[in-house]
Amino acid sequence: MNSTPATEKTETPAWEYVSVASYKPPSAPVTYSARKRYASLRGLFQRDRSETDLPLITAENLLSLPHFQLDRLAPVPDWQSSAETLRSELNEWLHQENPLPPVLVIAGPPHSGNIETLKAWAEMYSWRTLAGPSPEQILAGDTSWLSAQSEGDGPWVLPNLENLYLRHVDGLKLIRHFLDLACAGKIGRGIIGCDSWAWAFLSHLWHGRTPATLTLQAFDESRLTAHFQPSSDVSQSNPFLFRLSDNGYYVLSPPVENEKTSRQSNFLHILAAHSRGILGVSRAIWRASMQTEPDEKMSEKDENKEGDIPHQTVWIIPWNQLKLPVLPASAGRDVAFVLHTLLLHNGLPLDILKLLLSPDQVLENIYWLEEEGLVEQNDSVWQVTAQGYPAARQFLESNGYLVDQF
Repeated sequence: MNSTPATEKTETPAWEYVSVASYKPPSAPVTYSARKRYASLRGLFQRDRSETDLPLITAENLLSLPHFQLDRLAPVPDWQSSAETLRSELNEWLHQENPLPPVLVIAGPPHSGNIETLKAWAEMYSWRTLAGPSPEQILAGDTSWLSAQSEGDGPWVLPNLENLYLRHVDGLKLIRHFLDLACAGKIGRGIIGCDSWAWAFLSHLWHGRTPATLTLQAFDESRLTAHFQPSSDVSQSNPFLFRLSDNGYYVLSPPVENEKTSRQSNFLHILAAHSRGILGVSRAIWRASMQTEPDEKMSEKDENKEGDIPHQTVWIIPWNQLKLPVLPASAGRDVAFVLHTLLLHNGLPLDILKLLLSPDQVLENIYWLEEEGLVEQNDSVWQVTAQGYPAARQFLESNGYLVDQF
């Protein structure tokens, strides 16, 4: 795998793949204790408020941005660029005739885009994509699934290793067999994608040869700033201004510097630390923070006019006013079991969740968690939400549950 000497780096790359040991979650601003827990971090507040302590614009005078505009200002990340960066990092390994190791693991926390990147890789470079087995095959330890996957030729990608097991007495045989064969080179060159929680769990259970493991480096303040800055095709000749609604400080640098109005907020610094550098978590909160004044609200008609985007200030809700999901101290063990099981599997259908836990335990808590914004259902699969993930992780860690390395 390639490495670039530090002296040759002129700026932080947007995408960067590193070893798991080199992953660095962003720290909180120096004005706040990096040791504070989630509750303290969520309460972080700008210390440099205006002298009058009066908001520049009140919440009553603001509206949420429509979805089409959110999609323009904070679009889905370009996972193809992430895949291209990964290919550059793996260039040496890709050119080995008999690669060592034969398989690599790309691990990533929830909402980091790990699966999307590897699916983009498979499409861009024509690698086979291994489809996961059914829950019934997993519980039966049915190795015929693996035989079917091994019949094809050429390199392969398995985007989500977490789909090969269930935390159940009968749910681990298949994944152990797969890892034994893959790491021994019996099914050829391959890339395994795995959710970080599943990888932490499996690392305790599987004692075979450990493959090299890479991950996407955390998105710190500088990466978030570059990622959230609107592209030229969005801003065109009338760029957007991103400012805090309480004091007017800029969250993203204005296009034209003005000594009187260019004071910078540390909103993105706090956001990076709170999201632990996970792009999907940061993006979800960033989208929720953006507001507009009614008379500046852009219509879809305006949006479709090339070169005719009106000047607009996007007002950012101050950090201490954001309504993010929380877990009360009264949340019990059953809530923890549901959250932990969902995270260990990167989401599960309700019937499988009830199989792994008691049905009453699940039904009593899953809908409460949904109401609190901590879980959601997508295509019949229940997952921890991007906005709720920091609270869920902190809750589980503080209660002594196994958590990931990220």
